Amino acid sequence: MIFKKLKKQNLLIFLIFILFTSSCAIKDRLKEKPITTYVEKPAELLVQDANRYMKQKNYTEAAGLFEEVDKQHPYSKLAKKSKVMAAYSYFLNKDYDNSVFAINNFINLHPADKLMPYALYLKGLCYFEQIDNVSLDQDPSLNVKKVYQELVKKFPNSAYTKDANKKILIANDQLAAKEMSIGRYYQQKKKHLAAIERFKVVINDYNTTAQTPEALYRLTESYLSLGIISEAKKTTAVLSYNYKESSWYKLSYNLFKKYGYKKNEDKG
Repeated sequence: MIFKKLKKQNLLIFLIFILFTSSCAIKDRLKEKPITTYVEKPAELLVQDANRYMKQKNYTEAAGLFEEVDKQHPYSKLAKKSKVMAAYSYFLNKDYDNSVFAINNFINLHPADKLMPYALYLKGLCYFEQIDNVSLDQDPSLNVKKVYQELVKKFPNSAYTKDANKKILIANDQLAAKEMSIGRYYQQKKKHLAAIERFKVVINDYNTTAQTPEALYRLTESYLSLGIISEAKKTTAVLSYNYKESSWYKLSYNLFKKYGYKKNEDKG
């Protein structure tokens, strides 16, 4: 009985020892952790520190300091520019979500500012850098087109308008390629009416892209598969008029020649 009591006492002492040493370890770790304090600095010094981090390519710290300028000195001359610089820092860090968030904040607060053309251009770049394979979601391409169309409309003479127009063409080609990909898929599944609708989107909305000749050819294919000869003639004629040197015209002409006249033209 005494032996059992001693065992219980030893166990109790051991548990107390473990708890004591654990609490000491926690206290030591808390002592080691630095205490962050809010330090107010002049706007100029914050910008200098941010620029230093930019040169070191430490874009996260730079963005934080640029944002700190606006927090500490919201009415200073440097506040507005620092907002844009914070967005640019996030962009360089490939943190596109935070960059767009910072730009939208600037646009909402300063819609008439002279930095607006650049802010819109940077916002468009954030989306442009996220454009990926046509098999993936095309929201970035749609956003590029939307933002840059706004830039071109509001600031037609800005230094960024020319490049914005080029990127609109690239976004349009990407969107057209997506429609072509879906249309070809429907063709493979013999769903020609669905395919025709996709190819028509390319012809109607993206007719200045490199996808247009193929879209016309694919329309000819689908119309012939459905026996709609009159429409197949029209698409082949458009190919002949606009893209006579294109391989797609030659394929369309040969296809129409091979199958078109064998069907009842009254079906069109």
